[in-house]
Amino acid sequence: MKKLMKIIAVLSCTIVLLTGCSGNEVKTIDTAGLADDLYSGVTWKDQLGEVDLSKALTVYGISTEAVSTGKVYMGTNATAEEIAILEAASPEQTSVIEEGVKSRVEAQLASFQSYNAAEVVKLENPLIQTRGNYVILCVCDDKSEAEAIVEACFGE
Repeated sequence: MKKLMKIIAVLSCTIVLLTGCSGNEVKTIDTAGLADDLYSGVTWKDQLGEVDLSKALTVYGISTEAVSTGKVYMGTNATAEEIAILEAASPEQTSVIEEGVKSRVEAQLASFQSYNAAEVVKLENPLIQTRGNYVILCVCDDKSEAEAIVEACFGE
């Protein structure tokens, strides 16, 4: 009887632990694939070009050690349009990356306020999401287009 009770207790704990973990998992994604999907699936005014990741991280003020993978598209500076999909090298680096992305948006906002007010609306309400170790930035006219693509990528 004691042996049966121990087995039931172990199984119960295992089930509770497995159930508790299932809600916290974040899907592993292809950062380049999501960036490409946003590039092809969102309506753009500008011609976006892929930027070398290390150069983009310098613009964002993020060390290369903080990011394990990523892909960035930036416009020609005629618009504020931009895509950045960055995967943190560790969970601790996620907030560092998010702060760098937010700082970039703030700097762009200050810059565009003085010479291209039409772009300010995009920068006041960009798509910035953190999902697990991923930080997603998409500055575009139709944020809902970008959100739908991100939701589809993460299977939600």
